[in-house]
This record gives sequence, structure tokens and C-alpha cells, in this order.
Amino acid sequence: MTDPGGPACLDGSGDLDSDGIANAKDFCEHTAGGAFDEDADGIGDECDGCPIAKPPAASETDGDGVDSPCDPDPTMPGEKIVLFNGFNDPLPSKWTTTGAWQVMGGTAVMPPTDPTTIGQISVPIAGSAHMAIFTAYRIDSVAAGATTADAAVVGLNNLPAIQSRLACGGSRSGTDQLLLTTDGGSGTKPFNNLFNPAGLYRVAEQIEGATVNCALVADDGTGAVQAPTSGNAMTEAGLFARGATARFSYLLVVAR
Repeated sequence: MTDPGGPACLDGSGDLDSDGIANAKDFCEHTAGGAFDEDADGIGDECDGCPIAKPPAASETDGDGVDSPCDPDPTMPGEKIVLFNGFNDPLPSKWTTTGAWQVMGGTAVMPPTDPTTIGQISVPIAGSAHMAIFTAYRIDSVAAGATTADAAVVGLNNLPAIQSRLACGGSRSGTDQLLLTTDGGSGTKPFNNLFNPAGLYRVAEQIEGATVNCALVADDGTGAVQAPTSGNAMTEAGLFARGATARFSYLLVVAR
């Protein structure tokens, strides 16, 4: 599936790219890696132009190798996938965790020990003021007694002289809403139910200089909001949960 000349048959017992994964189990036969295939399209996470969705009917048009819907601007070249983790292995040591995060069954889970417990995981990235952060999650349950619940992606600037936090995701505080909070403002959009254990929620946060766009796709609706920000480059990306057991499927970061 990853042959530059098109799909080809290989000896299943061989190892074309000498990465220690036999061709029969390698989803990136021509490059290192390929043990996992998040979107089950036959192309491994490390060599997929969009590891969270099958290839579009029309190939990407700006020549940067990032396919829709992972490319936040399909008409402008320069986007690169700088991070993808499908949580099939323990978190690398460079990740920072707050709370009792667990990696199990291809998900990162933050079960709250009490209704106010804040859980966050983040990973350093090359600083960028032009990036998009994606995730998908399910909710196991809302913590008993929780008055506020959140499940979100976050962009962070943790430099000593400059600190910014941009969070985008589902929130419950009396009512359910898509909530975007930045260092320059906020935006909200009402939703019917963002903590339904039967639901699947997909979140995308796009940071473009002094503007942040936040979008959420739920089983019963979609929505987007926008807010200003200081324009600081983000140096970390991650996930955030509070007041609910959230099960995140992946963390994807695309930057220019």
C-alpha cells in the first residue's frame, strides 16, 4: 500500500525497510515504523498523509503531503505532521502528565480521583504560531458530584517569560457547550449533550497567529467558535480533562 509506484505484493516474511517489522505486519513497508494503523486504511501512522482518516477521493492539492481533513489550509503548502500518537504504547518520557493518566486499549484515559481533579498531558513541539491540534474522545462517565466537566485539546507556551494556554473542547457547567479559552478571550456554542457515553466527539483547534478557531463534531451536531489570542508561538500541545473519565483516541499536531 505504500509503494511509490502503487500497491504491490511483497513476501510477507521479508522486511523491505529493515525496521524489524515483517512486511506482513508492517503498514509502512518502505519507511521505518508502521506497527499501527489508526484509521485502518492500510497505511501506517508514520507514513500516512492523514493518520486519522482514509485518503480523500481527490488527492491533496498544495503539495505538502498532508491530506484532508488533517491539512488546516489545503491551498497553502508548508503543513507538516509534527506529532501523532495513537496511544498504542506507553507515553514517552518527554511527555508531561498531571493527574492519573493511563494508556490502555489504544486510548489515553484520565479517570478523576475526585470531581475537581485536573488531568493534563502535554508534549514539547517546535514553537509555531500556525498549527492545528486534533483529537477524538469518548466519555465513560461524569464524576459523581462534578459541577464542571471538560475534555479538550490544549496548545501551550511554557517559556519562562511568556506563558499562554489555548484550550478547545466540550465543557459542562450547568449546560453543555463547545468552549474555547485563550489568553485573549473566549468563545462558546451550546450543544445538547457532550458527555454521552454512547457518543463520539472529534475536536480540532486551529491556531493562526492572533486568531484561534475551535471546532467540534458530535453525533448530533457540529459547531465552531473563534477567539483572539496574543499570537505567541505554542511550544507544547496536549490533552485536558476534568470532572469526567475521558478516553482520548489520539493526539495529532500539524504545523507550518
